[in-house]
Amino acid sequence: MRVLSLMAIDMISVGLQEDPVLLVPEDTKQKPYVAIIKDISQTKDGSIMVTGQWFYRPEEAEKKGGGSWPLNDTRELFYSFHRDEVPAESVMHKCVVHFVPIHKQIPNRKEHPGFIVQKVYDTVEQKLWKLTDKDYEDNKQHEIDLLVQKTLSRLGDLPDLEFDSTAAVFDQEEQLKAKRILRKKNISPLDVTRNDEGSTRSDQSLKAETPGSCPSNTNEYYTILSKAKVLTGETHRDKWMTRLLQGVQYMCSCPDGLERERDIKSPRTANGSQEKSSNSGKSFTWPDAAVPAITALEKASHDALCSDFQKYNQKLRQLEFNLKNNALLARRLLNGELEPSTILNMSPNELKEGLTAEETAKKEPDESERMQLFYYRESR
Repeated sequence: MRVLSLMAIDMISVGLQEDPVLLVPEDTKQKPYVAIIKDISQTKDGSIMVTGQWFYRPEEAEKKGGGSWPLNDTRELFYSFHRDEVPAESVMHKCVVHFVPIHKQIPNRKEHPGFIVQKVYDTVEQKLWKLTDKDYEDNKQHEIDLLVQKTLSRLGDLPDLEFDSTAAVFDQEEQLKAKRILRKKNISPLDVTRNDEGSTRSDQSLKAETPGSCPSNTNEYYTILSKAKVLTGETHRDKWMTRLLQGVQYMCSCPDGLERERDIKSPRTANGSQEKSSNSGKSFTWPDAAVPAITALEKASHDALCSDFQKYNQKLRQLEFNLKNNALLARRLLNGELEPSTILNMSPNELKEGLTAEETAKKEPDESERMQLFYYRESR
C-alpha cells in the first residue's frame, strides 16, 4: 500500500491530479512548461514526484526534416502522449487548456482565457495529428474525446466556423473518413499503400502521414532482409520490418567485434538507469540474431491485426518505440525470453518496464527481501 506525505495529499485534495498545470522550466529564459498531472507519488527518500503528460509549444516541437511549425495563435499548444516524472516543487499553479476541434471557432481570449489545443504532436514520428483524426489507439482516442467533451461542457457548444473558411476542411475530413471505411471493408493494406504512394502531392498534404506511407531511407536494412529472404512483398509490412531491425541494432555486435555496441549510447530503461545487461552477458551477432526475432514479431502483429490497417500501424509504432528505448525489452526479444505473442499482448507499462505483470509481481518480494538484508547489515 502506498503511503503519501501531507504535501502529496494536499496536492490531490486541491484537485491538481488530472488538471493542467504550469511547471518551472529548466532554463529561466524559457516559458513555463505545461502538463496534465497524471499521478502523484513519493520516493523512498520522501521526495514527492508528479507524473505529467506534456504539452508542447510550437517552437518546442521538433519537426521531421527540420524547420518549424506555423503558429496559428499565440495561445496554441500541441498535446502529446509523452509522460515524464518531475519533482512536485516544480509545479507552479493550475492553468486552463481548451481542446477545440478543428471545425469549431476558437473561444474569445478575454471571455475564456487559456491555452488552445487543436493538434496532437507525435514525439516519435515528429508529426502533427488533428484532434478530429480517428487513427489513435482506442485508449488514446477515448482520452482525447474526454478532453474535448470537458472543454465543451465548460464553454458550451462552440459555434462552427463559417462555411467559406471550412468547406475545404469538411471535404478533407469526409474524404479521409471515406478512405478509412473503404480501407477497412474493401481494400487490402497493400492496395491502400500503393494508392497513398500514387496520390498527388496536394492529397498527401491534406492527411497525416502514417509510417507505411513515409519515404524510406533504410536501404541497408532492406538489403539485409532481402538477403535473408524474409521480405513479404507487401510494402507496408516490409517497411515496418526494416524499422524494427534498425531499432534493435544497438543491441548487436558487428562481426568484427564489439566496438559498435560500445560506441552507441545505450537507451535508458523506465527507471532512468542504463540497462547493464545490454553490454554484458550474451552478445548478439548482427544481423543474424536480429532478423529472425523481428520477423517473428512483425508476423505475430500482422496475424493478429491484419484486418485493421490502422491498429496494425499503431501497434508496430508502439513496439518500435519501446524496443529502441528499452534495452531490457530488446534483449529479451533477441534471446527468446519473451515470445512475440507475449510482447504483442503486453500493456504500455509492461513494455516500458520490459517485464510482464506476473514477472513484476514476483520481483517485488525479492526487492523487499534485499532491503531487509541491507538494513540488517547496516544494523550489524
